[in-house]
Amino acid sequence: MTDDRHQVLALDVAPDDAAAFADRVRAFLRDRGFAIPHPDAVDPAAPNHPAKTLSLPADLVGPAFTVRPQWSDRADYNPLWSFIYVHVPDDEDHRIWYLGDSTGPSDCRFCGTQFDQDTFWATFNVWLSTSEPTLTCRNCGKTAPMGDQDTSGSIVVSAVGVVLSGDCWDLVPELLRALRSDFGGRWCWVAYHP
Repeated sequence: MTDDRHQVLALDVAPDDAAAFADRVRAFLRDRGFAIPHPDAVDPAAPNHPAKTLSLPADLVGPAFTVRPQWSDRADYNPLWSFIYVHVPDDEDHRIWYLGDSTGPSDCRFCGTQFDQDTFWATFNVWLSTSEPTLTCRNCGKTAPMGDQDTSGSIVVSAVGVVLSGDCWDLVPELLRALRSDFGGRWCWVAYHP
């Protein structure tokens, strides 16, 4: 088991709508077989709370995924290690989802060029105080909202996240596809590596 997490984040949910939205996402995940309720499944290290060691209730990763979590073929594998759950941060500060100590600017979704540090952080600060801004790549000149860039090693603001245990990185693309196409809305992924 690892402290790493995979955070699949809803980009267009207002904080006031987060609880109801999370209930719908949770029902979707369970109905589709991506999540299975289990009384002993927990995340022992809640996201966005690096100083706290509180546990959050979770579900087990369900059988609907076409791939299995990493290490699931080991003889000592415990299914409780592979969890998935929907999280609504309890305050404004915890709506910031990031990679960890090595968080940096996003990469351009079109050409893969990393955004300039100063430009990226100045633009991110706008997101914190108002609404999601756009970024224009200095290399290819294309523009997209911050959350639509390659955020996997970066930082975003979101009122709702689907959190998976660190061994589930192979499941992220399938989950993103299902959420984007079948559930709907804008979603992104930010890995978490403390």
